[in-house]
Amino acid sequence: MQGGEELRSSESSFTSAMALTQSGVLHVPEHYVLPPSQRPNIYPTNDLINPSCTTSLPIIDLSSLQNPSLRSQVIDEIRIACKEIGFFQLIHHGVSPLVMKDALDAAAEFFNLPMEEKMLLGSDNVNEPVRYGTSLNHVKDKVHFWRDFIKQYSHPISKWIHLWPSNPPSYR
Repeated sequence: MQGGEELRSSESSFTSAMALTQSGVLHVPEHYVLPPSQRPNIYPTNDLINPSCTTSLPIIDLSSLQNPSLRSQVIDEIRIACKEIGFFQLIHHGVSPLVMKDALDAAAEFFNLPMEEKMLLGSDNVNEPVRYGTSLNHVKDKVHFWRDFIKQYSHPISKWIHLWPSNPPSYR
């Protein structure tokens, strides 16, 4: 966001959540607020909010997939975590800490680029193999997500890597 203006993504416009945060907005803009009827109910009952009630992050041991007797249990844990919470943490997945650090560093470099550079990948077409945005569809979504994302196809990597951002150079 430059000078408080929204940047254009093809035919529609959106404001980067990162730019909003950096601009020091005092209130969350209306188009980021879900109506009460659409907000998730994270509490087990409709009683008054219970501050002691928390949902714990599911931690799933991916190495258990190698054990035939545990495989279906792990798959079920993933299914339940996706359905009931929407995310989970994987452990023993085999990705080295150095590779994870390098990936996070490259992502941070990308999101710290000037908005104009990131907008080169902005698109309203959800089928684009590489796309930068904040919501799934900026034209149709009445409520946007408070996030910035870059989506890219990656398997097989040889088919897609040439479409990935060349800036920052560490990204590919």
